[in-house]
Amino acid sequence: MFASAIALSRKMLWALLFTAVPLLSFADDVDDRAVERGCMESLTAFMHYATSIYCEAGVNSLGDSIGYFRAICAGESNEDGVRTNADIAMVTAFVASEVLQGRATLPADISIERLKQMAVRSLHYALSTHRANATAVCTDGKHWGSAPNAQQWESSLWAMSVAMAWHFACQWQGCSDHDRETLARLLRSEALLLLGREVPTGFEGDTKAEENGWDSNLLATALAFGGTGISADSLHNALVRYSLNCYTVASDSLRAPELYAGANLYDDYTLQNHNYFHTSYQNVVMQELAESIVVMRLLAPSTCQSSPDNCLTWHWQEVWDNVLAWLALADGELAMPNGNDWSMFLYDQLPAYAAMATMMHNADALMLERRCLEQLLCRQQTTADGSYMLNADIGPRRMGVTAHRVLTTLLMHRLFPTTSLKPSTWGDFCLRHRKGVYFESQQIVRGMTKSRFACFSASKGLHNCSAVIVPNNASECKIAIPYKKGFGGNIIGTPASMPQITEMKAYDDGSWTVMGTADGEPFCIWATPGNAVMVIGRPVFLALADDPFTERAGRKMTVTEGKQWANISNSIGIVTAGQTSPTFRVEHKGIVNSINTCVISTSDTRAAAYFTGVSRKQTARLARHTTFTRQHNNCTLQIKDTDGTIRTLSLSRDKGRTSIAINQRR
Repeated sequence: MFASAIALSRKMLWALLFTAVPLLSFADDVDDRAVERGCMESLTAFMHYATSIYCEAGVNSLGDSIGYFRAICAGESNEDGVRTNADIAMVTAFVASEVLQGRATLPADISIERLKQMAVRSLHYALSTHRANATAVCTDGKHWGSAPNAQQWESSLWAMSVAMAWHFACQWQGCSDHDRETLARLLRSEALLLLGREVPTGFEGDTKAEENGWDSNLLATALAFGGTGISADSLHNALVRYSLNCYTVASDSLRAPELYAGANLYDDYTLQNHNYFHTSYQNVVMQELAESIVVMRLLAPSTCQSSPDNCLTWHWQEVWDNVLAWLALADGELAMPNGNDWSMFLYDQLPAYAAMATMMHNADALMLERRCLEQLLCRQQTTADGSYMLNADIGPRRMGVTAHRVLTTLLMHRLFPTTSLKPSTWGDFCLRHRKGVYFESQQIVRGMTKSRFACFSASKGLHNCSAVIVPNNASECKIAIPYKKGFGGNIIGTPASMPQITEMKAYDDGSWTVMGTADGEPFCIWATPGNAVMVIGRPVFLALADDPFTERAGRKMTVTEGKQWANISNSIGIVTAGQTSPTFRVEHKGIVNSINTCVISTSDTRAAAYFTGVSRKQTARLARHTTFTRQHNNCTLQIKDTDGTIRTLSLSRDKGRTSIAINQRR
């Protein structure tokens, strides 16, 4: 399949990159214009925040006025300083261009002249402080960027944003010939480093997929920009090589031996970064590669048409079909089985959905994108200044990255409309993704039923086990959230050492089972094919979001207790068994991953069932039909599920062996 791409000439690449893409048809409230409008309104509102963090920085050695958008490391030469400034400069220049073309309206208290001034001066700051130009220094007295003898991690990603800022400013004569020359030197410096090294790879714990993705951004930018003094063939060949070696698996050594540098994914197309399976990095590669396509479309000669080449979309479909689609939730979020070390509810997969919808004509991605965008905009509405979230983990940099993603989504729909594609429905999507799936390489099991999504992970890299239970309802998706603490998290609590998992199984009916040992005692979990998730051998433990965004997007977090049950927000019910009056505690309140969080737990319970989409009254009724028996080394939990099915989970120990049995009957 890839033989043609190996031999692609530069001319052929242009032809493939610029061929019209088929479009999709929507109702008026969900068509491309609506997506563009929603994104544009978001970006113009964001200008309040951008204005509030802008700083003047004097002049460079050539006399150009410069300024920057202030990060935590304000104006410094590191990722926090440079990336924040580059992203917001790009977004500001774009918004100014749209306003001047009559396609957007600024808030009444921000003038177009002010916006143009911020855009140009922040662009000049980025250009001047790069080591290739060195007409000013960053606030830490250093220059940023890469050169053949000096690499700065991630600088090629920031360089693309600088180039896009230049492009948008050029739409309203915000740039000069001198600016073009300084940008050419910047791109040349960054590209020469990439041309002079091997493409990095690795998949255990620290993938290089997203790094090769942002390096492809720089190469695509330099190729489309021209004037760098580097031959187009050299840039083209490097672009093909870097972009293909993003979503690579071992078998690609046979598919594309001339280009294959090494695997960045496991054989099942899953990915690890930060030493564990990380949903954000699994999807962001699509955004990066799509941006390479977008930047070439925008910067290339107007005679070019556009459509993606298969080196830039290599294994998108396989990653979607085998991984991402199985983790999508009702609000467009992607489940995080191992939790997250970034802010919660980033909806950072928005441009990945947009890429699959606009460039790969995927109806499921189109449906999920709409849901995701709605939630991202809802979260922005919790702030008073147009920033994208309260309590962001990395401050202004998070805002700049999110605005960058909103802009990317808008551009994809503008350049590759979806006029002829009809989005799928959530109900149909659930039905097609009902079966249980076991990602053996990551020790993750998941399943989806009509009622809820549930998964469990045993991360070797993190030395942590945890579960996720999410109602299949967008308004209730954000009540129970991923949580990890020490060796544990949701469902299993916080054991003193890493639990030993002895069995994980997934079933075609959407159920799964897990068996293991924690704190020297066996435990088992059965995510049933109905509503209930049943647990024997571990105390109740579930992390909850009690945040303004949770309330705005769905329901205010409340906890109601009964004799052997608790209900959260008239949505999630917890039923215990085996004790006369277990004590539920709501504690550990605080900000975790940018969200106001608390934990509901018990210490005196070793059998429980979790239900979703249930009221307080329903939870009390379910408790009356729940029993727990213990005979010698055998424990049995029996419940009556919300559909009336009697489900039984048993844990047995005999001669040192532990086993589980499941049973269900009407």
